Amino acid sequence: MIIVIGIIATAVGDSSVGAPSNAVVNNAPGSSTPGCEPDCFIPTTTTIRAGGTITWMNGDTAAHTATAGTATDGPSGVWDSGLIMTGGSYSYTADTAGTFDYFCMVHPWMSGVVIIR
Repeated sequence: MIIVIGIIATAVGDSSVGAPSNAVVNNAPGSSTPGCEPDCFIPTTTTIRAGGTITWMNGDTAAHTATAGTATDGPSGVWDSGLIMTGGSYSYTADTAGTFDYFCMVHPWMSGVVIIR
């Protein structure tokens, strides 16, 4: 007689399940001019796991930033890319779970959200 006992482990209550480890956000072409809202950053909302990396790619013709905070309240200090020149990128490794607004300090109509699980 053979008895097989198996255990299946599941991540009960782990809200990071299904969230990717890494993500890329692109600046919309022409986003340096108002009118791209709400999709100036593509995607506008990005979800990643804690410990993952988010990379902002600037394929636009103008320099941009990816700065945590809002245009109304200013930078929060969580991350700030500084100027990302045309063709450049900035990466941030997310170590704290939460929902973080961000914006472009040069073009304040550009805004997005990063959800870290």
